[in-house]
Amino acid sequence: MRSIFRWLVAASVCLCASQASAAWHRASTKHFIIYSDQNPDKLKTYAARLEKFDQAVRHARGTPDYSIGDGNRLTIFVIRNTAAIQRLVGDRSKSIAGFYIGRVSGPFAVVPRSTNDNELTSDVVFFHEYSHHMMLQELDRPYPQWLVEGFAEFMSTASFEKDGSVVLGRPANHRALGLFYTDGLPLESLLAGNYDKLTDIQSESVYGRGWLLTHYLYFDAKRKGQLTAYIQAISAGTPALDAARKAFGDLKALDRDLDAYMKQRRVSALSVFSNVFKPVAVDVQPLTPGAVEVLPLRLDSKLGVDEKTAEPLAVKIRRVQAKHPGDVLVEVTLAEAELDSDHPEASEAAADRALAADPKNTEAMIYKGRAIGARAGAMKTPDPKLFAESRKWFLQANKLDAEDPEPLFEFYKSFLDEGVAPTKNAIAALHYASNLAPQDIAVRMNSAMQHLRDGDLKTARKTLVPIAFNPHEGEAATVARAMITRIDTGDVAGAQKVGEGESKTNSDAANR
Repeated sequence: MRSIFRWLVAASVCLCASQASAAWHRASTKHFIIYSDQNPDKLKTYAARLEKFDQAVRHARGTPDYSIGDGNRLTIFVIRNTAAIQRLVGDRSKSIAGFYIGRVSGPFAVVPRSTNDNELTSDVVFFHEYSHHMMLQELDRPYPQWLVEGFAEFMSTASFEKDGSVVLGRPANHRALGLFYTDGLPLESLLAGNYDKLTDIQSESVYGRGWLLTHYLYFDAKRKGQLTAYIQAISAGTPALDAARKAFGDLKALDRDLDAYMKQRRVSALSVFSNVFKPVAVDVQPLTPGAVEVLPLRLDSKLGVDEKTAEPLAVKIRRVQAKHPGDVLVEVTLAEAELDSDHPEASEAAADRALAADPKNTEAMIYKGRAIGARAGAMKTPDPKLFAESRKWFLQANKLDAEDPEPLFEFYKSFLDEGVAPTKNAIAALHYASNLAPQDIAVRMNSAMQHLRDGDLKTARKTLVPIAFNPHEGEAATVARAMITRIDTGDVAGAQKVGEGESKTNSDAANR
């Protein structure tokens, strides 16, 4: 459910059959912003369940619940059903039920309100996608795709019991058909990680067999510590299959053990008891008519545009703004679209209108700063005063939301856009932004490059490892491996040269 996101470009989405009359609401909690046309009471219950799931997973993994900024909460778009999601991404195979995208500008997920499937329920889809978010929020090492999906499947079957407990790791019954009745991907192929030319049945194995292997390694006492050893070996640069043999031993024996584990009548699960959970605050507010109308276009914008699709999308959003001037969500959505279509003056004007309505809106501040910087950069001779003015807006946004990574990254990037050396504060902002949004490759690559420029080769290499040995990252992984090779041979200048183009490309993509 995660490998499709590189090519999502400004699709046309129908959030609801009749948007103008839909009772859309926005639920806000510590970790989530949720847009849905559910009944307010049901939406409040839904949001509370998501927060309880978050607490259960953190308790099971021993993960601290760090402070997060409003700008770094997960935004969830709840779409009517899986068919709408499949139309959104152009999924002709009808295999995609939801997805997650992690960016410095704010992570988001798209999930269905209903699936018409007794096993692959809307809860299963959401818990799967949110597990990606939680796992990738701690991206300090490379995770093979089978484990990324296996972990998400492990957590996706969470059940909420009458006694207040949450049970994790129940059987992934929605994967039973692929596990029991098809000849899927052989174990060695699963562990090798080459998934470029898989059939649909083999792709199913990445999820089903990935869940089975993750579940087995977690619960089987004789395999204790093997998964950690496997990840450590990959982090050290050991090829995936060699790392598997080193950590798991005889892979044929592992395959037999997996088959036996799958056929057990009872499967272990993990209970998180009720005394662990703390009450959560949930605020539910109705959306304005303008916000309801702009919401599908906002999702299009978040999915990403290119040179061909940016202007047509901006035209649509301008029409909404003409009917709803001063609506904050409409104006900030327009500010982003105008930037994407290379109209920085219009973007700044939209940001100003949003700030007039809500002077503390950090999203509007970020777009205003970016728009001013874009105007400065478009001049024949870049204007240092304009760049300085743009930074003031990023600093103001950071002052209001210190844990939002986007203004920190934009503050740093403004120096590169101006063509001057970043200050110590800007460099610190970059590295902190990377810590806050580790799943954003653009930020991580820029952080690694800055460590290289500063002569901190050890930290640069450590920063590159999760990119270099991650099978999802394509060209970025190839570049990161080449950089590590040069770092290991002492060719720092060569490593910088290899990385310059990739960090610039990723930075530009992050803003599209």
